[in-house]
Amino acid sequence: MYFLEEVLKVKTWRLIFTCISVIILFLSTGVVLAQIIDDEFDEEEAEQICYPESLITIYDNYYNADTPLNDIRMWFSFGSEYYKNKNYPAALPYLWKVFIHDTTRYASAAIRKIADSYFNLQRADSTLIACYRGLEKFPDHITLHYFAGFIQDNLGKFRCAIPHYEKLVEDNPKKAEYLEKLAFLYYKDENEKAIEIQEQLVNLDPTNSEYNNTLALYTNYFLGAGEALEARKQAYENDPQNMEFAMKYGKAAYDAGEYRAALAPLSAVITNNPKNTQAYETRANCYESLENYSAAITDYKKILDLQSDNADIMCAIAANYRNLNQFSNGRYWINKALQSRPGYGLAYIAMAEIYEKAVTYCQDKENRGRKYDDGLVYELAYDQYKKALNDPAYRSKARTRMNSLKSVLPTDEEIFMNQNRKKLKLDCYTSWID
Repeated sequence: MYFLEEVLKVKTWRLIFTCISVIILFLSTGVVLAQIIDDEFDEEEAEQICYPESLITIYDNYYNADTPLNDIRMWFSFGSEYYKNKNYPAALPYLWKVFIHDTTRYASAAIRKIADSYFNLQRADSTLIACYRGLEKFPDHITLHYFAGFIQDNLGKFRCAIPHYEKLVEDNPKKAEYLEKLAFLYYKDENEKAIEIQEQLVNLDPTNSEYNNTLALYTNYFLGAGEALEARKQAYENDPQNMEFAMKYGKAAYDAGEYRAALAPLSAVITNNPKNTQAYETRANCYESLENYSAAITDYKKILDLQSDNADIMCAIAANYRNLNQFSNGRYWINKALQSRPGYGLAYIAMAEIYEKAVTYCQDKENRGRKYDDGLVYELAYDQYKKALNDPAYRSKARTRMNSLKSVLPTDEEIFMNQNRKKLKLDCYTSWID
């Protein structure tokens, strides 16, 4: 089809239009800030002015109402021959006279060749004049809509491009190139129609990860995370063998708090690729949220099999052992983290949290109130937070936690009554604290 052959040439000029835009931007940078703000406002306003200031051309002077049809045919023949040989300057006068004097198929073909000639001559303004002159006579002329939409978009006037791409999609609703562009233009225009058009694109190729991811992005942007999750789920269920879809769905489900729903796709990813640390970590996060701490530890240890010096993962393992009230195991992993990353503030904070949790655990286990040893263990936690102050990344959190512990540290009275004892006596603590 001729049109398809013609539009292929359009893409070769995309870089040219981009360069022109960049040059214009550089030329405008010499103005003062206030002028820049005004220019930005004016540009937004100008963006709504889609038509050239005038559609009149010098060729309109050739109009003669009494021109015979044979002359029109002759002009079309001459213009077409020059056009075919890519002698666009020579073709234009003949083709314009055809368009001006004819209202039938000759005019339609002539204006298409006029627009294409100007485009090949890199004359964007003249191309737009030709397009809009042609669309006045032939509002459904697809080639003109294509040129006009392409140029308006590349000139930054995306709202002016939208009606043209709407017409292109209407004429060819299964053309992925048009659907993708129209969806993006709607997105830029803050128009929820972007979702509808992107859905049409996904329906054309349900296994295309880029289409599905973009649909999730648009859905999330306009409707919120819940709808985006449904889009990710649908993409995964349509193609469960696609591990990218599975990972995206698992992550989206976790982010949305659908922890159980996230487990199946994440497990599929891990089965397919046992070295996918992101999948292990996300699934571990899900297990933590579901209070399945043992399963979380197992996944974290799988990560360490692949990243043996990952101090963050060691701290995460320690935190899960803390939640299981296995404080000795937690301390073991804190020590490993500090061996891997000496002075790491997060490790000191994680150890302090283990000490804090130990106090509430022992009090609940023994069904008792506060004792002097509890204050001593809180003091151990305080000392860990104090060490974390040396790590700038965790200094603020450590200082906040230290302030919160001051009220539970041993009081002067407790210290006096216990003769300033520092050694722990309660079995709940001495079983694992040296």
